[in-house]
Amino acid sequence: MRDHADRVEDERGDAQYGPRAVLDAAALDCIREANLGFLALVGRAARTGLPRYGLDVATMADVAGLEPLARRAVASLPYTLFNLRFEDKDFWHGVVQDAARPGAASLEDDATFARTAVFLAWHLVQGDGAAPAMVLGMAPAVVEVWRRLPLSALDLAATRALPLLEARWGAHARFWPRLSAAVRGEAPSRLVDLRDLGLHLLAAQGLGGTAGSA
Repeated sequence: MRDHADRVEDERGDAQYGPRAVLDAAALDCIREANLGFLALVGRAARTGLPRYGLDVATMADVAGLEPLARRAVASLPYTLFNLRFEDKDFWHGVVQDAARPGAASLEDDATFARTAVFLAWHLVQGDGAAPAMVLGMAPAVVEVWRRLPLSALDLAATRALPLLEARWGAHARFWPRLSAAVRGEAPSRLVDLRDLGLHLLAAQGLGGTAGSA
């Protein structure tokens, strides 16, 4: 696998632009840990035999059967495998408004992952780069809303967002089937192809909002 999974190619393809660094090692570690947490949730949910997080039962079973090394490799993709409606400005604007009110909700043990995901998002939006769009699929307007979310409100945000937790591109015809195929195959290029597909879908989502059905 190429060693520049944290780089994005300029869409015009001109050599003069070249790849540019977007994520540092610490950010990539945070993304991997959050993705591992989500894959664990999917694996546990697979035991119920019911679809969840926007994934069908067969895909969930594939995720549950991932070997530890394969699970870690998939989790190391430079974007989240989950979504918490990060593209929805109105929803998060409401969360920010609620954060100013007293009596924020506290998290139960089974919502720990939601707080991990929300903290990752909060961390990424503190910078000025393209990381929120690349990793989370955040539109610029949503980034601006998130920058008004105080650190003290993350538990409230996680509680509000937890019912919205879903697999990123769960309904996409190719992404999750390719994920399963990538970790079963011997060719390292399959995981590179999966990474590039995800980056393409994120770019399409930012440009036209249609990546989920492409």
